Amino acid sequence: MERHQLHRSETDKRIAGVAGGLAEYFDIDPLLVRIGFVVAAFMGFGLIAYVALWIALPRGTPGAPSPTRRTTGSIRIAEERYARGEISAEELHRIRQDLMGTS
Repeated sequence: MERHQLHRSETDKRIAGVAGGLAEYFDIDPLLVRIGFVVAAFMGFGLIAYVALWIALPRGTPGAPSPTRRTTGSIRIAEERYARGEISAEELHRIRQDLMGTS
């Protein structure tokens, strides 16, 4: 079982990677976290929370693949393409290996 650490994302960031890091940690869509920060900003505490997390959270490892929804979404798309007959079983297996980092 892989242990996740809360950090700023280096691969999925718009400003500082805070929303991307939170999304990776909680395994949710980063867009939902960003929308949450915008709503919180209109309520008065979102900007302060974002800056505090920007300062408090360590940077993630640059270029390190992270097990995000995007990876599982990519595999799901490849499986759908396989089901439609657009790719072969070998191609699906190779895509899974590439995305999951296994050999």
